[in-house]
Amino acid sequence: MMVVFAFLFFALTLDEAVKIAVENNLSISSQKYSLKDVEYTARAAWSYVLPRLVIDSSYRRNLELPEAQIGMQKVKVGKPDQTQITLSLVQSLPIDGSAWYLKESQKYSYDSQYYSFLAFKNEIIFRVVNFYITISKLLLSQNIAKENLDRMKKNYEVAQNLFSAGLIPEVDLTRIETSLYEAQLQLKNIEIQLHQNLQNFLLVIGKDDIEPIPSQSIDELISIFDPFGFFDSITREKIDMENSPDISSVKFRVLQLDRLSKAQRGQLFPQISFGFSLISSFGSFIEQRNIPVLSVGANLTFDFGGTYHSYLALKQRKISVEFQLEDLKRQKIKSLEMVIREYELVKSRLELAQSRFASAEKSLKSAEELFRYGKLTSVDLMDYELQYENAKFDIISAKADLLLLMWRTIYLTGQLEQFFISKNQVGKKSNS
Repeated sequence: MMVVFAFLFFALTLDEAVKIAVENNLSISSQKYSLKDVEYTARAAWSYVLPRLVIDSSYRRNLELPEAQIGMQKVKVGKPDQTQITLSLVQSLPIDGSAWYLKESQKYSYDSQYYSFLAFKNEIIFRVVNFYITISKLLLSQNIAKENLDRMKKNYEVAQNLFSAGLIPEVDLTRIETSLYEAQLQLKNIEIQLHQNLQNFLLVIGKDDIEPIPSQSIDELISIFDPFGFFDSITREKIDMENSPDISSVKFRVLQLDRLSKAQRGQLFPQISFGFSLISSFGSFIEQRNIPVLSVGANLTFDFGGTYHSYLALKQRKISVEFQLEDLKRQKIKSLEMVIREYELVKSRLELAQSRFASAEKSLKSAEELFRYGKLTSVDLMDYELQYENAKFDIISAKADLLLLMWRTIYLTGQLEQFFISKNQVGKKSNS
């Protein structure tokens, strides 16, 4: 039975959960192959600027040979079987360099896709962190709710005995009974939230053979990652938002559209082609061996405005994406400012919650002492107990929010994976 339990619930540190998600999340795997697709397309774009090697061969059989008059006789000339092989090296050169622009557009397409992949991976890691912290909070809340329920059951048993002895009125008994139901409902709601978050946690990790559960508590995570020190450092240092993956992806998208529009514009100009060939003919009247041929050609195609309007459409699309880029930058800066302001509020909330908890703990001890000597009713004692339990919940909630704000800040910079890598390297150095 113990073996089955160990298989179903697998305790993970936050770092382990992130590693498993990066390696096993199916959406990340799909994005990896999409990135490879774009990479090979970018490599293939070299064909736009490099010369082409063409080997052309033909075979012809004459069913009847031509005749030539030689003296008094007609003589068939030539051979019935003729073969020609042409080896050519051809280079097309658009006047405005549009072939190179087309090649560059594919490169920037890959760069944009690459940073989009990093941004997507950053999003998945943030979801893992979010679920991990939320589940850790719910596990602790579940323990507190169980303690509260056990206490309410004992209070209700005592109240029943007191009511049977005629020492308390029925209204006190029903009030304690109502609080008992509230404690049961509170625990049930926490269990439902815990189940939902565990299922989502399993989905985002992408590993079906384990039932992941956090092994690190909220206090452990705060001790390891030190959100207070983190926010103190970012208020002194300027955070680099320009190079976050999502912004970089849009930047390269702008460059891609710029090169595409220039490549489209190039079709409005003549295209010059150069060719060098070696021709060999066999079976003809005069056989040839590796005859060099140099060719130069020019080509200009008119399509009654289609190319020109396609060029204008790409220019407009580029301008649209430039506005999207500026809007994204503005949103990220505003989001960062809001997170930093929210940190100050949550920090104050945590300090108040800790003060409230200390006061509630002291009040509960005094109330329990008074209850022993019969100077306080069970209903009054229950109120002090509820204040004490609620103070615990407030501290847990504030600490979890503090951690989430730290991770959200790192998420906005797009550096979640790098943050975990650097933390691991620091940890390895300190252990060695």
